[in-house]
Amino acid sequence: MRQRKRQVFPKGLPVVATSNDKAVEGLGTGCMGDKTACVSLGTYTAAMMEGKEYLRDTKAVWPKFSCMPNKYLYDSNGIRRGMWTVSWFRDILGDGFAKAAAEQGMSPEELLSKEAESVPVGSDGLMTVLDWLAPVDARYKKGMMIGFDGRSDRGHMYRSILEAVAMTMKRHVDDMTQEMGVSLDQVIITGGGSNSDLFMQIFADVFGIKMVRNVVNGAAGLGSAICAAVASGAYATFEEAVDNMVKIKDSFLPNEENHKLYQKILPIYTDITRHTDEILKKTYEIFE
Repeated sequence: MRQRKRQVFPKGLPVVATSNDKAVEGLGTGCMGDKTACVSLGTYTAAMMEGKEYLRDTKAVWPKFSCMPNKYLYDSNGIRRGMWTVSWFRDILGDGFAKAAAEQGMSPEELLSKEAESVPVGSDGLMTVLDWLAPVDARYKKGMMIGFDGRSDRGHMYRSILEAVAMTMKRHVDDMTQEMGVSLDQVIITGGGSNSDLFMQIFADVFGIKMVRNVVNGAAGLGSAICAAVASGAYATFEEAVDNMVKIKDSFLPNEENHKLYQKILPIYTDITRHTDEILKKTYEIFE
């Protein structure tokens, strides 16, 4: 049997150890200080903040090691299958929808966003609960959409999913900042979902503060490059590297009228599962 030649790093090649995936992603967004958080729109959607101490016995803040010496990354609670739900909805629309989008020179997500832009704030009362993947301690939970009427269409459903992500993360970020005793001035949004102007504006309207989008929204790779730049001496500090390597693309300010409406919707949205859990517990006994 022919043996493959083993590949080895050249002698003397510098090798830089960074940290976990969330730590480099947080660094790559430029998320620093106690007035800024970042939201990572991934399969697991969560918020992060820079931390200066190891917190113990917290319920809404999860400390991890940072890429920077003597610092930590604070993680919030998050949404399991967060942006996966967006992809799920796109995919169940089928090849016909993808073809229709392509004929208009758009991706399916771009066409869905275009349709959702004409839907009023709050999706005319259609709300989505994002329990597409139940937690291990509440296996009965299911995802749902509640509030259909004759006005509801594909755009309503898509906007409702985006609003659900933003409203759920608003709750998690509030829990995190309240436990830390801080208030935010801005949130940096990273991940593919940040390419959507509609999604960015929904986040701004739900949170009521500025949302920032960077030039590079695949922040984990950039965070790793920042670590390498500091380790190699290209920049003396992480702060200097971030100032030179992280570039803001644009920002979104909240529409005050929309924010006031979301403030009315949020407590209703948060309370949905208190009423639906008992039904889901009964159906779980039948179907699981």
